[in-house]
Amino acid sequence: MNEETKMIPRILRDVTDGVLVLDSQGTILFLNPNGSRMLEFGPDAVSQKYAAVMLQKNQRGNDSFHQFLLDSLHDSENTHKGEIIYTRTDGTKINLRMTTSFLFDESGEVYQGVVVQFADITEVVRLRKKQEESSTVFVAGIVYVCFWVFIYTVWDQMGRPISEHILTQVVQLMGVFVFLFILKNTSFIMKDMGLGTKNLLPAIRTDAIISAIGLGLLILLKLVLMQVVPDLFDADAPFFSMSIGWNELVYPFVVVLQEFLTRSVMHENLRRVIAGKNKEWVAIFVSTILFGVLHIHMGIVYMVGAMILLGALGMLYRKQGTIWGLCIPHYVLGTALSVLGFA
Repeated sequence: MNEETKMIPRILRDVTDGVLVLDSQGTILFLNPNGSRMLEFGPDAVSQKYAAVMLQKNQRGNDSFHQFLLDSLHDSENTHKGEIIYTRTDGTKINLRMTTSFLFDESGEVYQGVVVQFADITEVVRLRKKQEESSTVFVAGIVYVCFWVFIYTVWDQMGRPISEHILTQVVQLMGVFVFLFILKNTSFIMKDMGLGTKNLLPAIRTDAIISAIGLGLLILLKLVLMQVVPDLFDADAPFFSMSIGWNELVYPFVVVLQEFLTRSVMHENLRRVIAGKNKEWVAIFVSTILFGVLHIHMGIVYMVGAMILLGALGMLYRKQGTIWGLCIPHYVLGTALSVLGFA
């Protein structure tokens, strides 16, 4: 054996992919350490029949993997490529990208076996699936907004036959259906949807302070407007108009639902499908515009105010990564706009 031939096994031992060499009879001639780790074969597997090693390890559940090797051995005219799910002994599944090449003798004419190269692409497959699911969820969000615009247009053209509060509840019900659709059709975990609780207490403290500052600014704004534009507010209405009805009772749930739709449905999935270094800001801008439209039936001023609030909360979400703290300023400032007579 010359020096170049001796170097080949050393090179194959160091490659990150798994390399398995079988002769034409199915005997394992070579298996590098990374391949042994992926397949969970011991060092004694070399020189044994592949079928015997599989029986020893009770690997009957990996039929696709076995069939790929058999097809490669018995078809010496075609290179085989594919992605296979391999089940390890502890039950976990890994995705392998496999490629075969042929093993010939030194003359290059007599077929002697097959070289199988395989790479663990489990993380790649997971990210690919997440991106596909993100596209599906984003489309669901777009359909939701478009359907709402259609309903609003019909409602407006018919002379607004029902109150805006009932229309708001229709929007909320649509949001519930979108939420259920996402739960049923994706594999997202809580963190993926902005529902994680990591660093939640610092986020709550920050958002509570922001809520207090925002409330103070709204009160100050009303005091100024009452002096500058006295006809803007009803003169007979109290400074704080407190009322408790159905809308006030369900508003905390509405806030959570709106934050979920804005952040989890639109913001997060835009981040996954948009490329470029500014994707975070694009995600904030687009999600703010889309869900600002949902408030159009409340009037242009209220819609613009809602967009400003949603945009500010989007920047907070970029730092905090969870919607739970954001629900505090959303609820406090949204309620304050109504109580102070802005809406």
